[in-house]
Amino acid sequence: MDLYIHIWTNLEYFELLNKWALLSQWKNDRNLAKFFLENFPWELAEDISPQYEVNFMWIREIKKKFWWDAFNKINWIYYWSDNCEYLSVYKHEVEKAIDLFWEFNKKYPPHTVRTFTLVTPYVWNVMLEKLEETFEYLNNLRIKNPIEVVVNDFWVLRVLNKKYTNLTPIFWRVIHKILKTPLIDTFWYEAHPAGEKIKNQPEQVKLTLRDEIVKWQMKFYNSSEVSLEVFRNFLQKYWVDRVTLDYMEKREELFDNSRFWETGIDVYYPWALIFTWRLCDTSAIENPSRWYYATDDICPRTCNRYDIHYKVKTVWYNMIQRGNAWYRSEVNLDFLSDDFIKNKSNRLIFAPFITV
Repeated sequence: MDLYIHIWTNLEYFELLNKWALLSQWKNDRNLAKFFLENFPWELAEDISPQYEVNFMWIREIKKKFWWDAFNKINWIYYWSDNCEYLSVYKHEVEKAIDLFWEFNKKYPPHTVRTFTLVTPYVWNVMLEKLEETFEYLNNLRIKNPIEVVVNDFWVLRVLNKKYTNLTPIFWRVIHKILKTPLIDTFWYEAHPAGEKIKNQPEQVKLTLRDEIVKWQMKFYNSSEVSLEVFRNFLQKYWVDRVTLDYMEKREELFDNSRFWETGIDVYYPWALIFTWRLCDTSAIENPSRWYYATDDICPRTCNRYDIHYKVKTVWYNMIQRGNAWYRSEVNLDFLSDDFIKNKSNRLIFAPFITV
């Protein structure tokens, strides 16, 4: 299992990666935090975002679980955003990103040939036309490894299959479904079985029944679409041999190699997508008239300047709204089995911050 990195839509962040400033510098972490505060003040909400607070903890968790020099072996660059069509990449932006990608390769020579992966969201007509300009550029680009395109929309998949066959599609976490409600993982809710027959049962019996319910709920939540044969047949038909799972704690069976057959798995860490939609209220921060306004072609991309974090009863994860999507943090990588990590078809996709 190799390490890959997913960075933001802002080209400035790609430039930071070329300075190695995105990643933990151990004893210099305090200086790195100060650097972000001074250079990216628009990234701060009412107070410092939990993204900054916990970023270094996640990086150290990766080093503990995998290897000490993990970040000296970044094999792949995932670029752009998956949660909003008006964050779709324009051709001139991806051209600049490719230039920065070459620069990164020169500064930090890889032990294998690095590949560039473009992340795309779900789209409608207008933004699909913009995406096609980018696809045409990437499709004709001379590069050693085939460029990958992350797919979150069946329309995008069809376009890639019909017109841009030099690009390799990957099914991402918006289009490939797993169940991610926070309630199941916290166990802080009451899960008593309903019905007249148990109303007068002793408390110990009710607790036993609750434990049984939670066990079966977790079995249900330890599943994903790629574990279904009909879904794998669909992927094979459209030349998709890789899908993405959000990393979820307490779900060891979700990452069982036997569920995936020959399909490669990207594990996305540490921000799990709870849900996304086409309405965006983040723009109301600067313009109250846009409260729950349907995103349109004059979107001001307010999400590049703000995130909103919520206080939740459980203390071991953070929940953040960024743009039109909600995310929850996951930290402990112990729920990845050694067999899953040793599988060369699997990847760990690390995003230091939420990508908008």
